[in-house]
Amino acid sequence: MIKLTALLLILLVTLFSSIFLFALASKTYKNRYFLGFVFLSSFLIFTGNFFSFFEFWNYYKHYDFIFLSALLAFYPFYYLYLYSAFNIKIISTKWIYHFIPSIIIAIAMLLASSIASLDDYQVYMNHILHKTALTNKTTKILTYLYDGGRFFHLMQILAYNILSVHFILRTKKNMYNSFSNLDKFQLRYFYIVTISFLLLMSIPGFYITYIGRSPFIGNEMSLFYLSIAFTILYLILAIVGLKQIPVELNITHQINNKIFPEIHQDELKEIEESLLNYFKQEKPWLNPHLNIWDVAKSIGTNRSYVSKIINENLSCNFNQFVNNYRLKKAKHLLENTTELPIAEISELSGFGSVNSFIRIFKLNEKCTPTQFKKKDV
Repeated sequence: MIKLTALLLILLVTLFSSIFLFALASKTYKNRYFLGFVFLSSFLIFTGNFFSFFEFWNYYKHYDFIFLSALLAFYPFYYLYLYSAFNIKIISTKWIYHFIPSIIIAIAMLLASSIASLDDYQVYMNHILHKTALTNKTTKILTYLYDGGRFFHLMQILAYNILSVHFILRTKKNMYNSFSNLDKFQLRYFYIVTISFLLLMSIPGFYITYIGRSPFIGNEMSLFYLSIAFTILYLILAIVGLKQIPVELNITHQINNKIFPEIHQDELKEIEESLLNYFKQEKPWLNPHLNIWDVAKSIGTNRSYVSKIINENLSCNFNQFVNNYRLKKAKHLLENTTELPIAEISELSGFGSVNSFIRIFKLNEKCTPTQFKKKDV
């Protein structure tokens, strides 16, 4: 009963989460579509485990190729989901390479399991679960394919963890160099949950893939606790995936373009003066949704030059540059107007929300706006 509850729990969560994500996906929320595939591949993996642990060999014989295919597609789909969350253009011909191992192992296992008899398949599965001896060439081929899939999955865990963390850190830096208000994208929670999910899934996932299923055969409580942990992780990922708003501007060019076009220093100085005059006279920072593309267009240049000037000449990123003006305005209002509530000061200073205002103010001034206001009373 414990084993059945453990396996059904994670099956239901992954199945209904995938259906829910697919149903709520749209052109604006493409990230839900790709996250739905992450949950669908997880459902297929756990379905294979369900057939295996309950020894439904007749079903599993025709399902094994789906299990291995889903196992090797999980991390590519998760990596694809990360890209979609930042509205980065996804080229199908480029991404198909990530799924080649999944396709190859699926075809190979489909052929091998089709040739194998049910008796051969039972010998092969008993070897996987109970370490019994293999009896013929067919059972050895099935085992080689299974072990090969496990080995490649172990390599995927290591490779995609490195790729994903590197991508998140690089994209986070580019987001701060592009937008003045990041709270609307729910990125703080996205970064935390995404990296936590990767690590918390990968550590037990690596261990389970390495040791196989056999240690869980006679230990139903371990299987139950592991299932509970995975269920909680998947629920958190689904909630954050539904709340996270993809970036409305495609930042592919900024991610890939690491070299600034050639420009003379005198021209950069002129652009810097135009930038500072624009911010002083037009006060674009009062727009809570201001981004670097809007600024570049307004002063007649491109975002690469604006980013270069802010990063190198002014020693900050775009987000910090804009928020410095907002903070200066907010402090002026706090010092000179006692009747204005914090929410109104936040709005008049150009911040996207009160929470954003308080967090940024505290980060820079080491106190809350209310505490700052009391100091000047």
